[in-house]
Amino acid sequence: MVEEIIGRSQTAEHIRAFILKAAALDYSVLLCGETGAGKEIVAQNIHALSRRKNRPFVPVNCAGIPPYLAESELFGHRRGSFTDAKEEKVGLIEVAQGGTVFLDEIAELTLDLQAKLLRVIEHKEMRRVGDTQLRKVDVRFIFATNRELEKEIKRGKFRQDFFFRVNVLELEIPPLRERKEDIPLFVESFIEKMGRELGKTKEVSSAAIEKLKEYSFPGNIRELENILTRAFVFNETGQIKPEDIIYACEEEEEEEEEEARIYREMVYKENSFWEVVHEPFLRRDLNRRQVKAVLGRGLKETNGCYKKLLPLFHIGETEKDYKKFMRILDLHRLR
Repeated sequence: MVEEIIGRSQTAEHIRAFILKAAALDYSVLLCGETGAGKEIVAQNIHALSRRKNRPFVPVNCAGIPPYLAESELFGHRRGSFTDAKEEKVGLIEVAQGGTVFLDEIAELTLDLQAKLLRVIEHKEMRRVGDTQLRKVDVRFIFATNRELEKEIKRGKFRQDFFFRVNVLELEIPPLRERKEDIPLFVESFIEKMGRELGKTKEVSSAAIEKLKEYSFPGNIRELENILTRAFVFNETGQIKPEDIIYACEEEEEEEEEEARIYREMVYKENSFWEVVHEPFLRRDLNRRQVKAVLGRGLKETNGCYKKLLPLFHIGETEKDYKKFMRILDLHRLR
């Protein structure tokens, strides 16, 4: 069941109107907005109201697929086309045949993969990895990003020709802090949903709602739902009060402390970037945001010079070390 678009604000009405127009057409859609603003819900609604509604809706988080696996995941591969290709694989685009592919965080796609997707959009055909056969595909693409793609184009990280194909019908989804009049309706919807799931009935006091309205919600609608879930679960009474509303500020402070610790480990304790940052990142003990934050601290010290990070972060001393370092940053989109 597709979640409805919540709200009575002008923003909510604009989103609903866009969905109706986009659903009636079969052009590519670009949804822009911060993480957690509800882009996937908008995409689901467009699909559910379109002529493709009885065919698959396939969501893909481009940031969640390692670059070396992305082509195989999207296009599939032939058996034996590379070392781990032990059997034939159908890609997610083919899985969505007749339906909709929702590609979230498209700025994470490599330039090479952007070019291959461009061909799919233009010619309605694709080729599995290691295959010579072209396969006809009939899918509608909905794209989403939390970045400014025009800036990514100038940085050489996004293809301009791909952007023009992606950006046919565009919707900018404002963050929750710009539509606070809708917060009470979101609260009502989430509390009802949790009540059904947990078999309990609770209400949210007007004071608690006012407290929520004062918050900036960097994580947007997703963060609001998480905050209310915690409040619902740990509240022992039938009414959620202001003291039950706990923000993630403490978690953010912990992350900042971790970033500062990592920075000290390299700069003052002379441990290497490879040991303190790279290996934990590959193990997923550190996320991309944390690594970027650590790099940002160093770049402030070096006036934006990546080469000067080598002695600061004990990366190495040679040109080979520098090239390896920059290659890693580009591979994982860390700059």
